[in-house]
Amino acid sequence: MKNLFATVAVLVLTTTTFSQDIQKRQIAPSQIDAVFSQWDTPNRPGIAVGILNDGEIVYTKGYGLANLEHRIPISPETRFHIGDLAKEFTVYALLLLEQRGQLSLNDDVRKHMPKLMSFPQSISIMQLMHHTSGLNNEEVSKVLAGWRTEDIYTREQAYTMIRNQTQSETNSGVVQRFSDAGFMVLEDLIAKVGNMTYTDFVTEEIFEPLGMTNSVFDDGHVIPKKAQGYFAGDKGFSNTTVNHTHTILSDVYTTVGDMCLWAKELRNPKVGTEKMVQKFESLSIVNGQNVKEANTALYTGAHRFWNFRGTKKLYHTEVAGGYASKLIRYPDYDLAVVIMGNDGAYNGYAGTQASALYIEDFLEPISNESEDMVFKKLSEKQLSTFVGDYWDSSNHSTRKIHIVNDTLRYFRGPGNESALLPLTKNSFSMIAPGEVIVHFDTKAVPQTMSVTVGENSFHSIAYDANASWGKNLNDFTGNYYASSLDTSYSLRIDKGKLILTHRRLDPVQLDPRIPDVFTGDRRHFDSMTFKRSPSGTILGFHLATNGIADIWFQKETTSRENGMKTK
Repeated sequence: MKNLFATVAVLVLTTTTFSQDIQKRQIAPSQIDAVFSQWDTPNRPGIAVGILNDGEIVYTKGYGLANLEHRIPISPETRFHIGDLAKEFTVYALLLLEQRGQLSLNDDVRKHMPKLMSFPQSISIMQLMHHTSGLNNEEVSKVLAGWRTEDIYTREQAYTMIRNQTQSETNSGVVQRFSDAGFMVLEDLIAKVGNMTYTDFVTEEIFEPLGMTNSVFDDGHVIPKKAQGYFAGDKGFSNTTVNHTHTILSDVYTTVGDMCLWAKELRNPKVGTEKMVQKFESLSIVNGQNVKEANTALYTGAHRFWNFRGTKKLYHTEVAGGYASKLIRYPDYDLAVVIMGNDGAYNGYAGTQASALYIEDFLEPISNESEDMVFKKLSEKQLSTFVGDYWDSSNHSTRKIHIVNDTLRYFRGPGNESALLPLTKNSFSMIAPGEVIVHFDTKAVPQTMSVTVGENSFHSIAYDANASWGKNLNDFTGNYYASSLDTSYSLRIDKGKLILTHRRLDPVQLDPRIPDVFTGDRRHFDSMTFKRSPSGTILGFHLATNGIADIWFQKETTSRENGMKTK
């Protein structure tokens, strides 16, 4: 027995020593510069980079311009808007309050916030953190109600919309759907329980103790050393504006150096505890169970998992308002990379390339799976069986399959398509990063298409864009009212197309997909599913889009009161 304990002790010591003695590559600044060379220009917006390696900030640098008008270069001290990355601070603040015994994540939020007592069902703090509260995304709901970016929209108006919605939503805890509304509630919860404003709590309890002196909240005042956000257009770059008057307070401007300090806290906590970090790094809970650790799976702090060449990568990305940011962490290798840009375009791939420089010796080799696959030869006639339009009702998206030069292609939009190479008579390998398999069921009516990416599958059904039902549009015209948004839409026919109008929105053209389902040609109008009575009369439609599960619009041929009953 003594020898057994000795053997176990040796094994533990050996394992611990190995984890401590991992030797990452020594990387020269010129190697990092090469990764970000496309932003190293004297007349364009650019990017800032920060790298934390073995608990030390080993690299910070800026490329390109923070301000085009005044030719101000980006430096490590340049502040960028990080958008949803700031939600990590909100979650950490809640974990601090729980650690101090001031709340439990299992608490019904109504326990701490009397203004929410009108909620008809329980919503826990944890459900709000995990985006499983059932609440719609408040920013999207606001747009659908006709509010514009420049409008003053108060928190009380937002709460009114949330309370209206919760009268009909009962799926809290069951479905995961990103919700700004939930985090607005959490901000107010932190302020109430912490006995100070949300911004003061995060500043005093997180930023200051960690030395994040360059991290500030946007309250409308001048922010020194702030990068201007831009969007690229045909005639050059145009300025963007981040509206600081919206209802989410967690509008943070920060630097790559400060975000490296934040990554350091998550590796070796100074403000929090190991137990807190373990909760922060745990997978989201949906319907009472942790989600599977598959690519893009959400964690507690709204960051995500990715299996990067056999290595666990945790990342959080934001692209909005002319800014793009990404925090990448490799817990097994004590490595983090932060990138922030101001050209309005996604830049996360460069951060992954930079991090790979350090841990290349521990990554699985890059392989071209297509070289190992045996492909069949199908005639153009056989390939034509799969050509057509497909509708994914879960993701409210359209895909087109067509043939180019004897090759089947998967079309997502202009300039965004992939070749499909046949594995069997009905299954294809997509030429794309990772393994993507596309399978067609030609016996199904209508025909279906399944796209499998890792452990995730997405299912679509074929539709006829010129089907006769989509030409009989008179039934759909009229006025529709949504009580949860307190707003009305009108549907009319113009040049053979169904047009949605609102007094404060641009017209939206609706195109038919499958019977009684339309999609709009503008953002937030992804899916409109009409409901009929047994006699075939249109009663109204359900609107669903990214961040919105279901908003019911009652056709105003019946009373609004009766409309709520027939939902």
